Amino acid sequence: MNRRSFFSWGTAGVAALCSGIGVSLAAVGRFLTPSVFYEPPQSFKIGTPADFPFGAPTFLPDEKIFVFRDQAKGFAVASAVCTHLGCTVKYFGSDDRFHCPCHGSIFNHDGTVAHGPAPRPLEWLEVTLARDGKLLVDKNKVVNSSYRLMV
Repeated sequence: MNRRSFFSWGTAGVAALCSGIGVSLAAVGRFLTPSVFYEPPQSFKIGTPADFPFGAPTFLPDEKIFVFRDQAKGFAVASAVCTHLGCTVKYFGSDDRFHCPCHGSIFNHDGTVAHGPAPRPLEWLEVTLARDGKLLVDKNKVVNSSYRLMV
């Protein structure tokens, strides 16, 4: 082996060693940075009581909830997420029920299952009045379907 080929192979070896160290350091750096998934807040304000009319529930698509307002009973909030596979249910005033467009589940007005395959009723969420006068919904607090907020 002559001197020129020795140095060319040596240079290639040093380059391979440097690239291996660089990849290893990048892997260590990636390992040390946290893998955090940022979820939307589970507690949020939906507006003032005057924003919601009496009668049929108001659907808020960004939060996937239905807001009920009854003059005698007050406010209630139901999740619009089907308990079967997580599709968004739709409310039909003609039969006063919620229908899942994915697999045909039907829920009564109070969220109970009228027709499967949904295994559980719709979830009812806690709604309270915040200090600034807006309605505050907490998706972490599931309440009974008879829960109402009187304002």
